[in-house]
Amino acid sequence: MKFTLKKQITWNGLKELPSEINVLSSHPEMAEFELLSVIATLHGVTAFDILVGAGEGTDKDRDINQVMEAFQHYISPKMPLAHYTQKDKRIVNKI
Repeated sequence: MKFTLKKQITWNGLKELPSEINVLSSHPEMAEFELLSVIATLHGVTAFDILVGAGEGTDKDRDINQVMEAFQHYISPKMPLAHYTQKDKRIVNKI
């Protein structure tokens, strides 16, 4: 599956992100995860870093926010960013 950057942004203040990122999976949820992993790797952040979060205003917090912003620019509007409303009510019932 191919993801195309919708808005050119400067990555980490140094260089632009690639205009396209290809992932192996054609399954939408796995493709999202692969894309997030690729972007995190480009920035030097691990999945563990993203899962545990960071203190507000720290270098790690800024790095994670940059990864998440880049992820959103690649994925939107191709896939929904969440299956939940603003009040965390499930939109898609998969169970």
